[in-house]
Amino acid sequence: MKVCFVTANHPPEALGGTEQVVQALARELRRHGVEIVVVSGSDEPHAGVDVGREVHDGVVVHRIRKCADEWDRQGFVRPRILGLVRTLLQVERPDVLHVHSSASLGVGVAPLARELGLPVVFTFHDLWVTCARYFRLPIAGVTCPDGADREPCVRCVATDVALPPDVVRQALAERDRVVRAEVAHANACIAPSATTARFVREYLPFAGAIEVIPHGLLHPVAAADRAVAPQPGERLRVGTFGGLVEAKGVPELLDAVRGLPCDLYLAGRVHEAAIARRLDAARAAGTTVHWRGPYMRQDRHPARDLHLAVFPSKCQETYGLVVDEALAHGVPVVCSDAGALRERDGIGGVVVTPLAALAEVLRSLVTSADRLAELRAAIPATLPTIAVSAARHLELYSRLR
Repeated sequence: MKVCFVTANHPPEALGGTEQVVQALARELRRHGVEIVVVSGSDEPHAGVDVGREVHDGVVVHRIRKCADEWDRQGFVRPRILGLVRTLLQVERPDVLHVHSSASLGVGVAPLARELGLPVVFTFHDLWVTCARYFRLPIAGVTCPDGADREPCVRCVATDVALPPDVVRQALAERDRVVRAEVAHANACIAPSATTARFVREYLPFAGAIEVIPHGLLHPVAAADRAVAPQPGERLRVGTFGGLVEAKGVPELLDAVRGLPCDLYLAGRVHEAAIARRLDAARAAGTTVHWRGPYMRQDRHPARDLHLAVFPSKCQETYGLVVDEALAHGVPVVCSDAGALRERDGIGGVVVTPLAALAEVLRSLVTSADRLAELRAAIPATLPTIAVSAARHLELYSRLR
């Protein structure tokens, strides 16, 4: 069987959550004998070559770059790109097309595939289909709407693109129309969490079936790589890893650990100058802050250096890969209740809390060795994995084929 993945971006250019899942899923499916080929968009501008051919981890990646008039400001249907995708599909001749994200290439890929006789699977990795800003995290003074109401969205998007409200209103209406048509052409839809499925049903809205397939742990963790429990009298290491941005709650974490008997460990790329300034201010105020910087798959995982991992995201998260990674390394987790993170409530080793209570929760754990030990002991011995996800995907592909 041959499956074509369509995605907004792909390593090594990007390594966000969706890219990591796509790469891991391809790896597992290939172990089952499935041939994977990728058609990817790019965030880099067109530089004279329409389609670049790359190979990563044994997978052929056809990378399409947009011209200056093919970004969201000019619309969401891109005929030139659809023509390139058509040619690639006719050359590669996959048995199934799996759209992981059409945010970069634009809409129209699913109808095109159906026209070519290919069954289409659509995964909602993020909330792009319901939110032009991806994460349903509005600007100050705006509340995300229920259902298909987009009026509050006009102000949010207008702030980002600096266009008149009437222009934004019309663009959002057109965006909804073409995105709904795109999803309607899918033979099967997947979400990584029940929360994501609910968001899509209510906010796109979408009345079709959505199968929930959790991503699971993307890479196995050897017993020797698990974090060591804090020793009596040892100063606790509390921290977070991933994208270090305001939307992930880094400022709230800095505030919450102020004055606590712990050191703060951060790993990941600092994407915003304001975060760098907040780190400097925290150090000046007496917080011991260790910033490791970006890390790669082959590097020592940052969870190994922690006694407690904290993920205080303000985004409406669709899954939470970092929670799995921390738990797999034997590190208990405190996370916010944003989006799918609240589904972790009741799972061993995890405390889910409203962001407003973060400081209180951290104080109760950092100042009580017994509570922290109990939380660590409650971490499940086994976790869902990408191998389980791949098996479910293979079953779905086989049915559609």
